Amino acid sequence: MNYLQWLSAKTPTKFWHDSAIPSEIDAAIENGALGVTTNPVLTYKSLQAVPDFWQPEVDELPDDLKPEERAESLLKIVATFAAKKFARIYQDTDGAHGYALGQLNPAICMDTELMIAQGLRYASWAENISVKTPSIKSALPLVEELSSRGIAVCTTLNFSVSQAMAVAECYIKGREKAEKSGIRPKPLFLVQQGGRLDEYLMETVRDNGIDVDPSDVVQAGNIICKKVYRLLKERKIPAVIMPAGLRRVEHLTAMAGADMTFSLQTRIQQMIIDADPERVYHIDDETDSAVIERLYRVPEFVRAFEEGGLSPEDFISFGVTQKTASQFLWTGWAPLETYQSKTRDSRWF
Repeated sequence: MNYLQWLSAKTPTKFWHDSAIPSEIDAAIENGALGVTTNPVLTYKSLQAVPDFWQPEVDELPDDLKPEERAESLLKIVATFAAKKFARIYQDTDGAHGYALGQLNPAICMDTELMIAQGLRYASWAENISVKTPSIKSALPLVEELSSRGIAVCTTLNFSVSQAMAVAECYIKGREKAEKSGIRPKPLFLVQQGGRLDEYLMETVRDNGIDVDPSDVVQAGNIICKKVYRLLKERKIPAVIMPAGLRRVEHLTAMAGADMTFSLQTRIQQMIIDADPERVYHIDDETDSAVIERLYRVPEFVRAFEEGGLSPEDFISFGVTQKTASQFLWTGWAPLETYQSKTRDSRWF
């Protein structure tokens, strides 16, 4: 067994694959992957990487689709392919794993009703599609609504304790509604973007000349993820934390043994396999309080770390949320709108 196979087979820690390229999906399943992220960025990368593989289905798309319809149709092609790859795992785990993620259009993510409508369309694609939404105020009713209908939800753009707990509370409300209606609830996968948060805090420290050592800053994402994990356990909230955006082997190994499901890019998977870390649990290791004390010099860390450090109105304006949302739109969804399209997209003119 390599390290990832050991994690999946011998510990509570699991992982999903973070790529939509078919050969990489197959390799990840061999290493123990139990689900797959197929967001707009990854969908576009897959269309570029193996265009001949997808071309027969792309050719079947109507020429007169509106740009946003074309993007959604391309996402559907890739997400449903991935969902079929993990259908057996979905059945074998009784719906705990085996999902492909359908990420909502970033351009509509300030409109709750449009998100609900798109989320319901996504959920109709396959039984094992999980609807992926940002952790911002307008998405909180969406989490409750979809959860109440027995639809799996994955929340992303999540960088703080406040966001995580707000989403978790809405999930519990939706889950309770589902149970009262005789609907079997499906999971909530709560993404914690640790590596992206570390990078954002590093930029903040440098730009403001804050006296904090980089070795402290690169622990921030894991510190916040561990806090959310502890709070969920204490409050008996059955949400699944999904650490994502990993940049270092330690982002995984420092939380080995946790009942979490990591989302790992192909490059990170290979980095971990090559490193072949010691096969021990670290989730219960105490965080050095002195590190947290030094990180308190960084106001943006405090906002992310303190429960209530961000209000729901702040979620969308938190710097790293804005930065990542823009990346999702302009490097993923927008290119899908014009991929092999004859229709002019007003976004580009």
